[in-house]
Order: sequence, then structure tokens, then C-alpha cells
Amino acid sequence: MKRLILCFHRFTRNESGAVLVLTAAALVAILGAMALTADIGALALERNRLQNACDAAALAAAWELPDASFAREKAKEYLMLNNVDPNHATITLNADGSKITVEARRAVEFKFAPVLGISSGTAAGKAVACFGSISGATGVVPFGIPDQELSFGQEYQLKAGSHEDYGPGNYGALALDLRGAQSYLNNLKYGYKGTIKVGDWIETEPGNMSGPTFDGVTYRINSCQHTPRCSIDRYDRNCPMVMIVPIYEPSSLQGRSQVKIVGFGAFLLKGVSGKGTNSRVSGYFLETIPPDGMNYTIDPNQDDYGLRTAKLISE
Repeated sequence: MKRLILCFHRFTRNESGAVLVLTAAALVAILGAMALTADIGALALERNRLQNACDAAALAAAWELPDASFAREKAKEYLMLNNVDPNHATITLNADGSKITVEARRAVEFKFAPVLGISSGTAAGKAVACFGSISGATGVVPFGIPDQELSFGQEYQLKAGSHEDYGPGNYGALALDLRGAQSYLNNLKYGYKGTIKVGDWIETEPGNMSGPTFDGVTYRINSCQHTPRCSIDRYDRNCPMVMIVPIYEPSSLQGRSQVKIVGFGAFLLKGVSGKGTNSRVSGYFLETIPPDGMNYTIDPNQDDYGLRTAKLISE
């Protein structure tokens, strides 16, 4: 036993130098990893700041399109507001002035990584935005109006009290996805959950359906939580009384027909007038941006029906 213990002591003394070397190497690796973690974190933070600055600048500038001069100035203004020197950024517009791109780069000096031979890194941000009219949307109501010259603030018929305005059997209602009065009522109260796009062909919903119309319109009006109730002089774009209505290409309608969607307009619901088969719905034409929670697409080349916005996009 004594001989065994003696051998063990000799072994540990002989290996001590190797252990020190391995420990030192491991310590360097650990410190290097810690250094990289700290500096990479700082680089990522700066990248996020630049990206947020580019997003804000591109989105603000898009509202000025297609005026290139105003768009550039607005982008520079928002870059400075986010502590980015416009001289260190690149602002470009596409050929037709419908899209703007903002890019920014900044060198980040490392504090710890130089021990590993890495002195700095580059943070970069890039954002692209465009401005246009709504070309596709969720939450639309099952009314449809023919394409016509529309004036903001004016009252328009959204559903007729007589089929003579639209054609035999038609009163201005659309069948969004499902046919029938119950689907019509649900879509009138809550908005259609699916997406309707410019170019889609949609069936009309024949019949006056005065009962579901009255119930749906009353539901929306009573859902307004604003005091006083929203009016053309003062309204909230997120109020249920503000409805997104498909606009279709004029055509001759008879019974259940199909119409081609050419755009979308926002209308402030006024209410139902008339009774029974003569019930009529009207609303005021608005110039506004889409309500919160609405999914939509925009197209700079889409005909303008007053419902438009700026949006960040991928290239």
C-alpha cells in the first residue's frame, strides 16, 4: 500500500505542469467567449437601434410619396430623431417614386474582443416602405357600391330600398363566402373574416333582407362607444360605425350575379331609413387610413378611393 501511495504522488507531481497549461488554455477560451458575448451583444443592440431608425424613417417618408424631395427630407428628419446621422445613411427611391428604401451603417468598437484580434464590427439596418391604396382587405361588410365619382363627406346609398337601383332582385348586398341571410347578417355585424382583393369576382346576395339589414346596422350603431356618437364631423376610424365597403365594376345585375371588385372605400354608417321592403342604408364617404386590426395589402398603382396608407414591405 505504501508503495502504491508513493507512485501516485510521483504521478501528480509529474502532471502538475500539464494541468497548469490546460487550465491556462481553458481560462483564455472562457474569457474569449465572454468577450465575444459582450461585444456581440453590443453589436446586436446597435443593429436593432439602426433597424428601428430605418423603419421609422422609411415609413414616415412613404407618406410623402411620390414627391421624392419631401420624402427624402422626411426620412432625414426621422433618422436624426433616432440619433442616426443622415450622412451615414442611404436614401433611394424606385423609378416611379412609389417605394423608398432607407439604409444605415455604423461601426461598433469592441471593448473585449481585441484580445482575440477582433477590434470592431459593423451594424446595419435597412427598411423599404411604399404608399398606396388598399388593394385587399379583411373585415369588409357585405354591401357593394358601383364604381362612381365619390366626394368625401357626402352621403351615399350602401343598400337600396328598391331593386330598380341595381337590377332585378338586387339591392346592393354581396354574398361574402356563404350565401343566405344569416351569413349576410354575421358579415354585416362583424365584418367578413376572409380577404377580398381587387380583381375578385363576388356574388351578389339577392333580396331585400330588411330584417337582417336592420339588425346588423343597429348592432353597429349601438356598438359605438364614443360620446357623442361618431358623426361625419368627428369620428374614430376604429369605431364599428366606420365600415370598409367593396367597390365594384358597374354591370347589369339580374338575380344572383357576379361583380368584379375594383377597390375599397370607407364609409361612416348613417343608419337605416324606410321600413320593410323599402329599407335603405346610407353612409358618408370618408378619407382615412385602415382601422387597427385589419389585414390589408396596398398597391401604389391601385385606383384611389380614399382608403390608403403607408406600409413597410419586403423588397
